[in-house]
Formats: sequence, structure tokens, C-alpha cells
Amino acid sequence: MLFTIFTPAYNRADKLRNLYNSLKGQPSKEYEWLIIDDGSIDETENVVSEFIISSSIHIRYVKKKNGGKHTAHNLAVDLAQGRWFLCLDSDDYLSEKAVDILIETIKKCEPSEGIIAYKCDQKNKLLSNEFPTVNMISNTYNLEKKYGCKGEFVLIYPTKLLQQNKFPVFEGEKFLTESILYDRLKCPMRLLPEIIEVCEYQVDGLSNNLNKIMKNNPAGYCLYFMQRIDMQESTKKQIITMGKYICFGIFAGKNKSAYTGKHKNLIKLCYPVGIATWMYYKIIRKF
Repeated sequence: MLFTIFTPAYNRADKLRNLYNSLKGQPSKEYEWLIIDDGSIDETENVVSEFIISSSIHIRYVKKKNGGKHTAHNLAVDLAQGRWFLCLDSDDYLSEKAVDILIETIKKCEPSEGIIAYKCDQKNKLLSNEFPTVNMISNTYNLEKKYGCKGEFVLIYPTKLLQQNKFPVFEGEKFLTESILYDRLKCPMRLLPEIIEVCEYQVDGLSNNLNKIMKNNPAGYCLYFMQRIDMQESTKKQIITMGKYICFGIFAGKNKSAYTGKHKNLIKLCYPVGIATWMYYKIIRKF
């Protein structure tokens, strides 16, 4: 199997059909569609059963206890049969001939390489800057830091790499920003300036509930800011990031991630910044 298209599903029965139709319409079928149901209580299972019965697409469906997208991702990479791995959310869908484009690009890739491609909205507007005029970058963070290319992208990674690098799981927390994983991956990425995925904005999605998500998942955000400390290119940005790390470490309590980098002494000096940041989130953001 060339690649796995993984879809995490949680109470999205009404959205899966658009995705299914986009997959069914792809000329090539050199992929599997792996759906991990993260404990849905709607009609997701029945809808997927209809797809499996009526379709020539290779579909696998697994239902698990609700634990968040990152836990579904961890399970999916263990079960994936494809050599490359693409996460496609349940409310998004593939562009026309996306699979053919990916197959041709994968044929040019070394087994250790990944791919970054474009996403667009339903009006065909890119959700990022255009790529720089290079073929390869060292990792996803480098795309923003070195080339100033920001936004949302389609990310395809070698499955073996993801099996060796999984999302951490914190008890009681059901959200982890994907950057926690992608920042860790040592994987050269091939730039593919083609629209592969079309995204539909959901009013109950991440951007609309960010304050609540951060409040309910402090250990995950503590880890995120901890990882980003050594990635900052200026002392000012490091201090701001350290303040957020200290702040969310206070919120996380026993689940706080311990910093082991080269700026331990600076972190100690930044505790007043961390306390001020904590007060901001506690009083202004009402954590």
C-alpha cells in the first residue's frame, strides 16, 4: 500500500460524506482510508458502514474511547498499512486528482522524505503564503523561520517515522497542538506547490474555542512552550516563551514538563515574567 489517508472522526457523521465523495472520485485507488472514531455518539458508525458496503475504496474503521485527536493519531500510525501517512480531517476533502498528484510526488521521494503541499478554502483561496523557490526544506518549522512561509499545510510523512515518534498523552487532557509532534520530527520535506486539500471552517472548531482549549489542556501547552524556547531566534522571544512555559507549568501542576535545555538559568530569572503571565491568563482570560 503506497499511503494511508487517516481521518479522525468525532460526531462528524454529517461531514464525512463530502470527504468520502472526494475520495471516491479520485482516479487512483493506491491508498487506504483509515477512519479512527474517537468515541462518537452520533451516526458516524452507520454512515461509515454504508461507505464500506457500497464502495470500491479500501476503508478500515476502528472505534475507540474518546481521548482526543492526538490519541486517535497514535492509534492510526500503529494500524497504518501505507508507507506514507496523511491526516485528513473529517470536515475537509481532497481536491480533484489529489491522489494522482501525491503518487507522482511520492515516486520522487526517498523513503525518509516527507511532503508539504497547499490547503485552500472552499473559495479556492490558499490558507498559507506561497512556497519559496526551493525544492526541499529541513522541517516544517524551518519553512516559517527561514522563509517566512506561514499558514496551514498538507503534511505527508513516512509512516515508520510517525510510528517512532508519537504524541505524548496527559491524563485528563484531550487536546494537544500538532506542532508538539511536528517540531520534533527530523525529516526533510519536499515542497509540492499544488492544492491537495480543501478545508471547511467549522464554527465549533479550534480557532473559535482556543481560550477554552488552552484552559482545559495546560500540560499540553506547557510542553509546547517548553519545546519552543530553544527554537526562538531572539532573547526577547525566548523570554516571552519562557513566561508562557512557566505560566502553563503552574496551571499543569504535577503534569508540568521539565525543561532540560541550555537556558535553565535564564528561566529562573524569568519567573516574575511567568507569574505576570499567569496573572494575565487567570484574571484577564479567566482561566
